[in-house]
Amino acid sequence: MCFGPCPLVAIRRLVLRSQRIVGAVQLIRDSLRKKGQLEILPTHGPFLMPAVRLHGETNFPRFIRLILITAMKLGKSGKIFSVSPSPKNKEKIMPFSDLREYVEKLDKEGELARVRKEVDPKFELGAICKTAHEKGRKALLFEKVRGNEMPVATELLGTFKRIAIALDTDETDLFSEVVERTKVSVEPTVISDGPCKEVIVKGKDVDLNRLPWITWNNTEKAPYLTAGLVIVKDPEYGRNLGVYRMMYAGRNQTFLRLSPGHHGYEYYKNAEFRKEKKLDVAVVIGTDPSIFLASQFVPGIDVDEFTIAGALRRKPVELVRCETVDIEVPATAEIVLEGQVGIPAEIGDEGPYGEFCGYSVGTVVRERLWTIQCVTMRKNPLYHGFYLCKGINEEGVLKSVTASVQIYNELRPGHPAIKRVYCSEAGIGIFHCYIQIDERLKRPGMVNNILAASVGVKGSRVKHVFVFDDDIDITSPEEVEWAIATRVQADKDIFIIPNTFGLRLDPSATSEGVTAKMFVDATKSKDFRSEGLALPPEEIWQQVRKNWDSYFVA
Repeated sequence: MCFGPCPLVAIRRLVLRSQRIVGAVQLIRDSLRKKGQLEILPTHGPFLMPAVRLHGETNFPRFIRLILITAMKLGKSGKIFSVSPSPKNKEKIMPFSDLREYVEKLDKEGELARVRKEVDPKFELGAICKTAHEKGRKALLFEKVRGNEMPVATELLGTFKRIAIALDTDETDLFSEVVERTKVSVEPTVISDGPCKEVIVKGKDVDLNRLPWITWNNTEKAPYLTAGLVIVKDPEYGRNLGVYRMMYAGRNQTFLRLSPGHHGYEYYKNAEFRKEKKLDVAVVIGTDPSIFLASQFVPGIDVDEFTIAGALRRKPVELVRCETVDIEVPATAEIVLEGQVGIPAEIGDEGPYGEFCGYSVGTVVRERLWTIQCVTMRKNPLYHGFYLCKGINEEGVLKSVTASVQIYNELRPGHPAIKRVYCSEAGIGIFHCYIQIDERLKRPGMVNNILAASVGVKGSRVKHVFVFDDDIDITSPEEVEWAIATRVQADKDIFIIPNTFGLRLDPSATSEGVTAKMFVDATKSKDFRSEGLALPPEEIWQQVRKNWDSYFVA
């Protein structure tokens, strides 16, 4: 029989609190594995804990069997799993203080490819990023960008493994680690000075042409700043971080896309309602990766994403005050742009741009501009770029983590049957959501309640939600498709809500962002007809696995 991971939190905590029990379980684990009586079943991603399968009969007491089944997960290190920080993480509370340390770590881990040849920032750099997706998906460090002295780093958080490295955890523990860390918030602290002020340029000396402006894809008519963390403040709601695209507009101006549905837009409209003449803006380029990851969460409008970053890194983010605007920025940032967007704003023609959906949605739009009046930076700064394209891209991977965690954290308290949530990176991280439930806790009508509740998650842009039994690995496209093919009847298991608010950047939605939601119950119904799975007898199957190599020896 195959058992899933960790339904008994109390037992898990017992294991964590007693080193003697942990040691005993480790001995039992090793003994069972040597005898071929214990198997750890792998998964296809970081969002499922490997299941534990016991073979045959053992003489161990029932409580030991329960501990093995419900309180253990063996990752690559072979350690007993816990949702609490591992001893390694407790010893090193904050993995990286800045972007440079993280890039150095990626280099040591073999996750970074250095592009040593000079590249053209117009299309060639983007083409290299796209090709890298096809050849191993490593992070890239462009050492020589034509017309600029700054190196450019891209794809820094483009895989689950690299996000795990950024958080100093194992890839197999990524989901549970982020779930646990984001249960608390850690307020930032303000310090007097930081490396981001090693170079200060103000007023007429500001020249954005010193930055490596990149034209990423073929539909773009102008270069874009893509990985800028936009920071704005509001007297009622506080501080907000978001990543908004910025098209080059001149020596001291860029476009700033503040769209309805995003908190930055709401802050701007609030300032407009208060009859203010401008909104202060700071844009950070290149920062500690936990801060960039935190910016991809969509919490309440009054939640400061720096508190999420502090929780992820388990230490307060250190901020410094800007030179010319009333905003605080990370002290170790590589580059900071300071300025204002007017109310009413100066408007110009912006676009098109290759967005996260993999399409260039719309052509030219009328968009706000903002004026930069001060630039601060570190000496020899490292520029962070964000490449978006068709297929799995960096934003899809980031959103896969943040959306999965956010939906799980919001739904799980009211729906304890939920075991896992996975928003697939191929589904842009936000459009496709797979939910796994404990089949033993399933009750009539429960799946529909879960599907309906998924619509109300804060900031959710999910279009298609699927619920599966816990015998399906929701991170495996093969198992997901098999379950939909064999367990779904369209007239009974699929329902649709038309005319809901979505994203204007979704090319299948209306120009106002109106979309439909589809919900699919892919669990086994009460009328499901089966005498069991078509599999070999368990004992014979295990014998074959154990002796696999011998079948191919003459």
